[in-house]
Amino acid sequence: MDYIKSKLKETREAIDKKDYKTALENCNEIVQYDDQNFMIHLFLGVSNYNLNNLAAAEKSYITAFKIQNSPVPLRGLLELYNKTNENDKLSNTLKELIPLTTDKQKKKELIFRLIEISYFLKDYKTTIDFISPVLFENEKSSDDGENDSESSKIDRIKLLEKFEDANYQYYLNTLKTKIDEKLREKNIPIVDYSKLHVLGAIQHTPEQKQERDKIEIELNKSLINNFNLKVYEELLIKINLNILTNEQMIRIYTHFIQILIGKRRIYSNEENKDEEKQKQLYKEIKENCERMNEMLSTPIYSLEILINLLEEEFSFDDDDDDDDDNDDNDDKEDHGQESINNNNNNNDLYEKINEISNILINKYPNRGLGWIGLGFYKVFKLKDYSEQSKQLIEKGFSNSGSTESLLGYLALSKWYLKVENHERVRDIVKKSMIVYDQKQRSIGAANYFNNIFIKLQLILVESLSFNCNFELASSLLESLINKFPIHFNYLTFSQSKLYFYSIKDYKKSKELFQLIINNNNNNNNNNQNNQNNKKIIELSKIYLIWIEILLKESKESLIKSKDKLKEIIELNGETVNNYLSYYVYGLVLMELNKIDNNNNNNNNDNSFIIQQFLKSAKLNSNHSDTFAKLGTLYKMIGGGGGGAQKERSKKCYQKSLQLDILNGEAGFELGEMYAESGQTSLVMSLYKEITDFCLSAKQIKRFPINVIKCSWAFYRLAIYQMDNKDIHNSVVSLLNAIKGEPLNESYWRTLAEAYRRQFKYVAALKSLKKAEEILDNENRIATDINFQIATLSKTLGLYDDAINEYDRVLKQLENNVPSLKGKAECLLQLSIEQYKFRNFRQSLIHLELAESSVKIALEKENNFHSLWRLYADISSYFLNLPNNNNNNNNYDYLIEKSKQSSNAYFNCVRIHSNSHSLQDLSIGYYNQYIIFKNYLKQQRKQQEKHLKVTKEETENLLKSSIKCVVEALNLSPSDPMLWNLLGVVLMDKFPAQSQHALIRSIQLDSSKSEPYNNLTLLYFEYGFIEQSDKSLMIAKNNNIDSVISWSLQGLINEVKSSDINNNNNNNNNNNNNNNNNNNNNNNNNNNNNNNNDNNNNNNNNNKSTGREDYNYIDNALESSPIGQGLLGYGITSLLEGYSETSYSVLYKYVELNPNSIEGNNSLALVYSHQNDYENSEKYFKSALNLLLSNSSKTIINNNNNNNNNNNNNNNNNNNNNNNNNNNNNNNNNESKITLNNNNSNCSIGSILFSDKPLNDGIEFSYDEKLKYVKINLSRTQYYLGKFEEALETIKPYITSPMITEPSLSNSILFELVSLIYCKLNKLNESIDAMKKSISQIPKSLETATIRKQNLLFTLAKIQYSCNNNNNNNNNNNSNGNKQQIDTIVKTLEAIITIDKRFYKAWYYLAAIYIDCGKYDLAKNVLIKLQTTVEQLESNSYLLLSKIHLLNNEIEEARKQLQKLIHLFPLEPIGWTSLAELEMKYFINNNNSSENNDPCNLPLSLLNHSLNKRQGQEYSGMGQLSVGPDHKVLQPPTIKELEIIAKANLYDLQSPWTKCLDNAIVIMKRIIHSNPLSTTNNNIQPWIHLQNLLYWRSLYTDNKEDWDSTKSCWNVVQYLTTKTSSSTTTEEFKFQQILIELEFKLALSITSGTTDDIAEFDKLISNYQKQTNYTNEKKSVLLSLEAKKYLRQGDKVKTLSILKDALKLEPNSIPIYHNLCDIYQSNDQLDASLLCLNRSLLILKQQTTNNNNNNNNNNNNGLILTTLLKIIRIYCIQKKFKDSLKLLEENLNNNNYLDNPVIKLLKGILIIGSSKLTNNNLKQFTNDMKNALNLLEESSTINSKLSLTNFYSAVVQFNLKNFNLSDILLQKELNLTPSLSLQINPLQEKIKQFTK
Repeated sequence: MDYIKSKLKETREAIDKKDYKTALENCNEIVQYDDQNFMIHLFLGVSNYNLNNLAAAEKSYITAFKIQNSPVPLRGLLELYNKTNENDKLSNTLKELIPLTTDKQKKKELIFRLIEISYFLKDYKTTIDFISPVLFENEKSSDDGENDSESSKIDRIKLLEKFEDANYQYYLNTLKTKIDEKLREKNIPIVDYSKLHVLGAIQHTPEQKQERDKIEIELNKSLINNFNLKVYEELLIKINLNILTNEQMIRIYTHFIQILIGKRRIYSNEENKDEEKQKQLYKEIKENCERMNEMLSTPIYSLEILINLLEEEFSFDDDDDDDDDNDDNDDKEDHGQESINNNNNNNDLYEKINEISNILINKYPNRGLGWIGLGFYKVFKLKDYSEQSKQLIEKGFSNSGSTESLLGYLALSKWYLKVENHERVRDIVKKSMIVYDQKQRSIGAANYFNNIFIKLQLILVESLSFNCNFELASSLLESLINKFPIHFNYLTFSQSKLYFYSIKDYKKSKELFQLIINNNNNNNNNNQNNQNNKKIIELSKIYLIWIEILLKESKESLIKSKDKLKEIIELNGETVNNYLSYYVYGLVLMELNKIDNNNNNNNNDNSFIIQQFLKSAKLNSNHSDTFAKLGTLYKMIGGGGGGAQKERSKKCYQKSLQLDILNGEAGFELGEMYAESGQTSLVMSLYKEITDFCLSAKQIKRFPINVIKCSWAFYRLAIYQMDNKDIHNSVVSLLNAIKGEPLNESYWRTLAEAYRRQFKYVAALKSLKKAEEILDNENRIATDINFQIATLSKTLGLYDDAINEYDRVLKQLENNVPSLKGKAECLLQLSIEQYKFRNFRQSLIHLELAESSVKIALEKENNFHSLWRLYADISSYFLNLPNNNNNNNNYDYLIEKSKQSSNAYFNCVRIHSNSHSLQDLSIGYYNQYIIFKNYLKQQRKQQEKHLKVTKEETENLLKSSIKCVVEALNLSPSDPMLWNLLGVVLMDKFPAQSQHALIRSIQLDSSKSEPYNNLTLLYFEYGFIEQSDKSLMIAKNNNIDSVISWSLQGLINEVKSSDINNNNNNNNNNNNNNNNNNNNNNNNNNNNNNNNDNNNNNNNNNKSTGREDYNYIDNALESSPIGQGLLGYGITSLLEGYSETSYSVLYKYVELNPNSIEGNNSLALVYSHQNDYENSEKYFKSALNLLLSNSSKTIINNNNNNNNNNNNNNNNNNNNNNNNNNNNNNNNNESKITLNNNNSNCSIGSILFSDKPLNDGIEFSYDEKLKYVKINLSRTQYYLGKFEEALETIKPYITSPMITEPSLSNSILFELVSLIYCKLNKLNESIDAMKKSISQIPKSLETATIRKQNLLFTLAKIQYSCNNNNNNNNNNNSNGNKQQIDTIVKTLEAIITIDKRFYKAWYYLAAIYIDCGKYDLAKNVLIKLQTTVEQLESNSYLLLSKIHLLNNEIEEARKQLQKLIHLFPLEPIGWTSLAELEMKYFINNNNSSENNDPCNLPLSLLNHSLNKRQGQEYSGMGQLSVGPDHKVLQPPTIKELEIIAKANLYDLQSPWTKCLDNAIVIMKRIIHSNPLSTTNNNIQPWIHLQNLLYWRSLYTDNKEDWDSTKSCWNVVQYLTTKTSSSTTTEEFKFQQILIELEFKLALSITSGTTDDIAEFDKLISNYQKQTNYTNEKKSVLLSLEAKKYLRQGDKVKTLSILKDALKLEPNSIPIYHNLCDIYQSNDQLDASLLCLNRSLLILKQQTTNNNNNNNNNNNNGLILTTLLKIIRIYCIQKKFKDSLKLLEENLNNNNYLDNPVIKLLKGILIIGSSKLTNNNLKQFTNDMKNALNLLEESSTINSKLSLTNFYSAVVQFNLKNFNLSDILLQKELNLTPSLSLQINPLQEKIKQFTK
C-alpha cells in the first residue's frame, strides 16, 4: 500500500510538472496492483488526454467514474468531448454532471451549455425540458423583484426565442411521428415528400391521401391546441428587435402565423366547423402579417401570405370582364349589364394585390408571387391583354414561391381566352385544378377558393363555347350548379344563355330561365347578393319573352309579355342597362303587328316600334340585331317606293353588318337590295366579305358555329360563282354551306350540278344521293332528282343503280318517256356485259326487258328519232345471242329480229334523214340480207318447198343496203367509214367496186385498220393471196391489237398449209399433168416420195407460224369470233394446254357448226380435261352418231360445207367465204396416227384426230375415227362410273382378232379394258388385259420404256387390289397372301430394275410394307432409295416422316420434314405437311418451348407453300391452269386448301372478319373445284363452309350473311338426307338445330314480321320439349330464347331466362359472358365484373383439371377473352394500375408474352396509369419509355395492328418528340382511317408545339 501511495504521490508531482509521460508510466505500473483505484484511473485519464491519447483517456475517465460517482472524471470527459466535437457524448455527459454540481452558478452555466448543445443537436425535447425550469425560475425571480437587471431580461428573451423554436420544431416532429404510426397501423405506406421526384418513389393513392389528411387533422387538433401562445405575446413586441436579430423575429412571426393557420384549418374541418372562429383567425393572421410588415420592413413571408389570403376574397360574380371587346356580338352586352354595378369588392382587391406585388418585386425580384400579382392586376383591372401581361405572369411562375398561385392561373387562363388560344386555356385550367385540389386538401373542407374555382370553370366554359364544344360546356355548368347550389341563379343564368345564344335550343333555355324565376320565388330571402339576384331575375324574364317570340307563342301570351316589359321599362327608365328591354319590347310589337296583318287588321304602327328600337340603339349602340330590325322596319315603311326610307334601311343593314358581319337578317336583306338595284358587283363583294370573315384564321375555331349563321351567304356566293364559270370556287363555297346546313337538299343539288360541270360524275352522283336521302327522310318526293341520279349512274356504268332510280321515277310518273328510254339503254348495256361473260341467258333477259321498255316509250311518243334508233340497236343485238332451238326455228327468230331492226332504222331515217341514220339503215339491211342468204342455203340443202323468204327479197335487201350507203355518201362524201361500209356491202356481188370503195376509204384515212382488213378479206376470197398478205401487214401495223387482223392471219396460214397438201395430192392423182411419159406407177411413186419430202419441209415451216398466230388472238375471239379460224385455234389451244381458251373457242365453233365431227370430238376432249365427264360423254356420243350417220366410209371432211366468213369491222358481222378442200387419199398406215398425250406418265392419253392436216398432214379413215371416238367415249364412261357401258362400247375391238404387230393404240385399248375390269371387280381379267397392254407396246416407240414402267406399276396396284380382295374372302390363307405379296414385290422390283429412278415403285413398295405392318422393311426400302439414287424426290422424306408418325416418333417425323424443306424449298407439300404437323402435335402442347401462338409457325409455313405456287391461276372449274412459259401448273390440292383455311382461322395478325373471309373463299374454292365430291358422300366441305358463314353471321349480324348461312344450311340438310354420311351424329344434328334457330331468329328480327317471330317461337318450343336433351343442351336453347328478347330490347326478361339457363348448367361460360354484356349495357359494372370473375374462376378450375388428367384441351383463349373483358371494365373505371396488375398476374405464366395484342394492351395501360405531375417527371419519363418499348415490340411482330402507331405517337408526344409523333400518326391514319377523329386533335397540338 505504501508503495502505491508513494507512486501516486510521484505521479501527482509529475502531473503538476506536466511530465505526463512519467505520470503515465507510473500509473501503468501500479494499476497492475490495484485496478480499482479511483486516483490511478483518473491520473491515467489526465495523462493520456495531455499526451493526446484521447481514446485511452476516455476509457480511463469512464472507468474512474464507474469506481466513484465523482464530477471530476466527468469534467475531464467534457474537455475531451469538446476537443473531439462529439456533441452527442458531450450532451450525455452534461446531463450526468449537472445533478452532481452543487455550485449554483456553475450549474447554471452547465444547463445553458446543455441547452445550446441540445438545440444544436435538434434534441428539442431536452431543450424544452431544461429551458422550462429556467424560465419558470426567472419568472418567479421577477415576481420577487430579483433579477430585474437588463441583462437578465435579455437572457430571458434569448431563452424564450430558443424555447419557441424548439417547441415549434418538437411539435412538427411529434406530429410527423404520430402520423407515421397511424399510417403503419392502417397499412398505408409512408411517403418521403422530399423524394417524390426520384424515379420509382412511393406515392399515395387519392384514397390514401384523403385518409392521411384525416389523420393529420385529428392529431393536429390535440397538439396545436396545447400551444402556449403567451410566449409569442412576450416575444412579438417591437422592443425585442434590439435583442433578437431580424431573422429570429421573422422566424418567430412565421411560426406564430403557421400556428394560427393550423388552428384555422381545424375549425374549417367538417367535424369542428366554426365559421366565426375561422373569420376571427383570418383576421388575426392578416393583422399579424401587416404587423410583421410594419415591424420587419415587409419580409417575403408576410407579403406572400397576404397575397394568398387575398385569393380568398376574390368574387367571381363581381368581375367586370365582359364589357370589353368580345367577338361574339350576340351576348357581349348582357354580361356587362349583369356586373356593371357590383364590382367594387374586386376593385379594392385588385388595388391591394397591386400594392403588395409592387413591394415584392422591388424588394424580392426573385420571388414569383409579386410578378404574378402585377400580371393579375393588368389582366383583370386594366384589361391589358398585351404580351407584356402574359410575360409578367410567366416570369412569376418561373421564379420560386409561386407554383401554387391560383391568381396566376386565373389571370393566365383569361389572357389566353382573350387572345383565343383555347388549347392553352384548357391546359392552364387543368393545371390550376391540381393546385386547387392541393390547396383544398391543405385547408380541409373550407370553401376559401371556391370563387376562383368557379371563375376558372366559367373561363373554360367560355373557351369550350367558342370552339363549339357546347355539350361539354353545358355539362360543366351543370356540374358547377350541383356542386355550388348557393350560386344557383348566376350559374343557371350562364347555362341558359349558352343554350340561347350558342346552342340555339330555345326550349331548353326557356326551361332554365323559368327555373331561375321559380327558384327565386321559393327562396326569396336566402340569396346572398340581393342586388345581383334581382338583376338576374329581371333579365331572365326579358329572355323568356324573347324566347316566346322565337317559339311563335299565341297572341294572348305576347300581349301579356308586352305588359310585363312595360313595367320593367317604367321601373328602370332609359338607363344603359335597359337597352335589352326596349329591344325585346320592339320585337313583341313587331310580332303582334305581323299577327294583326295576317288577320287583315291593318293596325300598322311601325313608327312606334321604330321608336323602341331607336331607344335600344341609343342605350347600346353595339347591338347588331337592333339595327337589323330597324332596317327591316324602314324597308316595310318604304314599300314599293320611298327612296329615303329605303336608304335608311340600307344604312341600318350596313351598320348591323359593321357590328356583326355574320348577322344573317342584315346580310340577306342587304344582298337582296343590291340585287334589285342591279349592283351585282356589290352583291358579290358582300357575300365574299361575309364568307371571308367566316373562313379567316382568327375565326377558324368558331367556324362550325359561324358557318351555321352564314351558310346562306356561301350558297348565294356559289350560285354567282357558278354563273361566272368559277366552278372550283363554287364547289368550295357549296361545301362550306353544307357544313352549316347539312340537311338542306337545295345545297346538295346545287353541289351536284357544280360537280357535273366539272365532269366529276362520281362526286355529283354522291351529292344527288344525299339530296335524295334527305327528301326520303322528310317523306318528300322529287322525281327530277331521281332522274338526275339515274342519268349520272348510267354515265358511270352503274346500270343496276340507274334502273332502280328510273323505276322510282316511273312509279311517280307512269310511262315517262325519258325514264323508259334511259332504263332501256341501261338494260341494253347490262345485256352486253353479260354477253361478254358468256352469260347468254341473263343477257337475253336484260335484252327482252330493254325491248319491252322502249316499246312502251314508242307507244307514247313514236316520233322520237333516238327512241327508234335505240329500238333498232336492241333488235340488232338479239342477233348476237346463241339460240338453242333447231335450225328452222332459229332462222325464224333471226329473220323476225332482223326485220324488226331494219324497220326501226327505217323510222329513224323517216324522222330525221342524215348520213348517220342512213348508215345505220344500210347496216340493218345488210345484216338482214346475210340472214336471209344463209336461210336460203340451209333450206336448199334440206330441199324445203315452202320458203319464208325468196331469193328476190334477199337480193332487194342488198340493193337497199347499197342504196342507203350511197345516199349517205351523197350527204357526207368525205366520211371514210361510209366508204368502208360500201366496200363491205359490195364485196359479194361487185368485187371491183368494193375494192374501189375500200381504197377510197384508205385514201381519206389511212390510219385505220378496218379498211385494210376488209380489203384483205376481199383479196383472200378471190384468191389473191399475195395482195391479201400485203394488205394484212398494213392493217397489223396500224393496229397491232386488232382482233380481226390476227384472226385473218391464222385463217390465211391454215389455207396456205392446206393448199400445199392439196397440190401434192393433185400431182399424185392427175397423171395427165406430168410432162414425162413414164410409167404411171413410177410417176406416182416418185411423186409420192418427192411430195412427201416437200410436204414435210413445208409443213415444218408453217406449223409453228400458224400456232404462234393463234396464240395472239386469245382475247380477240371473245369479242369478235372468226368462223374459219375457230376450229384450228381451239385444237391448237388444246394441244398447247390452254384448256380454258380451247373450251370457249370450241364451244362457240360447235354452236356455229353442230354437225362437225371434229368439233364435237375436240370439245368432248376439252370437257374430259376439265373433269366434266357428263358433257364429255354427250359430245363424244354426238361425234359418234355423226360418224355412224355418214354413209361414206372414206375420209370424213368437215370442210365440204361452205364456211362463210365475211368480216365487217364496223358492225362485227360475219360474211361468207367459200373455202373448198379436195378429198384426200385414204391412208391406212397406223403408224401415222396422231396421238395427243400431254402427260407421258399417264397411260390413258387423249386421242385426237383431225379432219384436215394440222401437224404432219396425216389423215384418218372412217374405221380409225370410229375406233378412236369409241375409245374416248369408253374412257369417259369409265370416269363416270359407267363401267358396263364403257366395256360394251369397246367390246367389238376386244373380241376381234388382234393385229400381230404391236401398236400403241392397242396397248392403250387393253389398258383401258384392264382398268374397267378392275372396277368391275374382275381382277384376274384385269391382270390379263394389263399384261396384254404391256405386250402390245411397240419397241420402236420412243417412250416404250416409260410406258412399260407405268403399265407395270398399274399392274402392281391391280395385283395388290386382288390380294386385298382375297384377304377379305379367305382370312386364314396366310401362305397365299405371302405369295401374292411376293408377286407384287417382284413386279415392283422389275420396274426398279428397268429404272432405279422410277420413284413411285419405291414408294408403293414401302406403302405395301406399311400396310402389312412391317415398318422396318418400309424404312429399309426408303433408306435404300436414298443411298441408291443420287437425285432424290421430296416424297421419300415425306413418306419416311409418315412412317415415323405411325411409330409415334413425332420428333423424328419433324426432322424428316425439316430436311425436306431444306433440300426442296420450292416444294409446297413440304411446307404444308410441316405446318399440319405443327398444328396437330405442337400447338396444343403446353410444355413446348415454342410460342403458343399458332399463327407464328403454321401460317408462315403455309405462306411458304403458297409462295411456291406464284403465278398460278385457278379457274374454279377443275381444269389445269397454264403459266407464261406454256407449262401446265397444278393447283393446290384439297388437303392443302383445307389446312390453309384452318390456319387462317388461327391467324392473330389480321382482323377476325378478314380471317373468316379468307377461310370462306378457300372453302368455296374447294367446293367449286370439286363439284362431284358429294357423289362420294363427302359433304365435309359444305359443312365447313356452313360453319364459317355461321361464324361470320354471328360476328357481323348482317342480313346478307344470315341469308348466306341459311342457303348453305339448306344445302347441307339436303346432302345429309341424300348421302349416307357418317357425320350425322347426335351432336351434329343438335349443331344444325342451333344454326337453324340462329338464322331464323336473326332474319325474323330483321324482317320485323310477327309471323316470322311466331315461327321461331314455335320451333324453339318444340325443341325444348325434347326429353332426351341433356341439361347443357337445354341451357343452350334457353340462351337462344333469351337472345330473342334481348334483340327485342327486353333486358329484364333476357336476364330472367339466362339465370334459369344458368341453373341448368352452372359452369356455362357463354351464359356468364352474356350476363356480363347485359349488365355492362345497363352500366351495372360491378355485376358485370362479378360474372366475369366467376367465369374466370371456372375456366381456371377446368384448366387445372385438364392438366391433372393430361388433357391438352386448355382454355387459354377463353381465359384471355375473359381477362380482356375485365380489363376493359377496369379501364372504364380508370383503374389502369389494377388492370396492369391483373394482366401481369394471369399472363406471365402462359405463353402470351410475345402476343402483339397483349404487348399493345400493356403499353396502353401503362400510358393510362401514368400521370405527369411536378414531382414525378423521371417516373413519368420511365413509364413512357417502357410503354414505347412494348408498342415497338408489338409493331415489330405485327406492323398492321391498329392503335399501335397511335399510342406510340402519344408516347412520343409526351416525350416531346413531335416529329416522330407526327410520322407515327400519319402511319396510323393510313392503316386505320376510322381513327381520324382521335388523330386530328393530336396533329393540331403537334403543329402548335412545332411552331
